[in-house]
Amino acid sequence: MKIGSVMFLIFSYQTENKERIKEALWKTLGNVISEAQVEEVVLQGHYGDVITEIKYMFKGKAGEHVLNALISKLDKSDVIYLLSTLQDRVDGSKIHLRLDKQVLVAMNKLAIKDGDDVVKVVINTAGNVTGIKEELKKVASGDLH
Repeated sequence: MKIGSVMFLIFSYQTENKERIKEALWKTLGNVISEAQVEEVVLQGHYGDVITEIKYMFKGKAGEHVLNALISKLDKSDVIYLLSTLQDRVDGSKIHLRLDKQVLVAMNKLAIKDGDDVVKVVINTAGNVTGIKEELKKVASGDLH
């Protein structure tokens, strides 16, 4: 499945241990994380609190690798939910996902969450939204999972 890039964006708040978040992502997705370009930026919140923005960028083949890892780590129910809400997540050639950050850290598991306190994932499909939809359908039907 050909894609342009995949970006994971995490906001780690002052009350959180950013190393624990990064370690959980590594444990969950495995060595594919080492293929990312990682950038950390320290920001200041509205009330003066420290927020660290952590960005993992996967381009080309690395993006394909991490997307395959991501899809394979989702529960079948999450894949079915993604399929049913995919059109709402598409913006041009990009697909926007949100993963539950607390489930990631507590259980080393990926779970879709439409809300706050998430890991944002932006998939640049390079115009191949249909290809990703077909991969999700395969997983949902049990062909790959």
